[in-house]
Amino acid sequence: MTSEKDYLSTLKRARENLPAHVFEKSRFQIPNADVFKEGNKTWITDWNRILKIINREEHGDHLAKHLAGEFATSATEERGRLCFQGKFSRVMVNRELTSYVKDFVLCEECSKPDTKLVREGRILIKVCEACGARVAVK
Repeated sequence: MTSEKDYLSTLKRARENLPAHVFEKSRFQIPNADVFKEGNKTWITDWNRILKIINREEHGDHLAKHLAGEFATSATEERGRLCFQGKFSRVMVNRELTSYVKDFVLCEECSKPDTKLVREGRILIKVCEACGARVAVK
């Protein structure tokens, strides 16, 4: 009986140490980018909003490099917007954004978006703040 009390008190302490947003039941939706073409440039005009939704404000450069690599072009960030050299459709941008979220944001164990990217040496690790899972990403 004592071991059960110890287990329950340990479980209660562990739950108290988790961030409050972990217990929210809201459904996460992958954001759609507002894409604007100007000459030979393509702009994502709501770049900061997307980074905030997917919780990557501090790793926005990772997402920008990923998208630029997928489009085989360069990307620059200017005043809360992301600019690509070349013409890319809204469908292409949103498809790659969805792919990024599935690979680098959503947890493989619990499917929550409460993850962060941590570099350990040369390896990039996706750490889930909800369930504690740690997965190396490409």
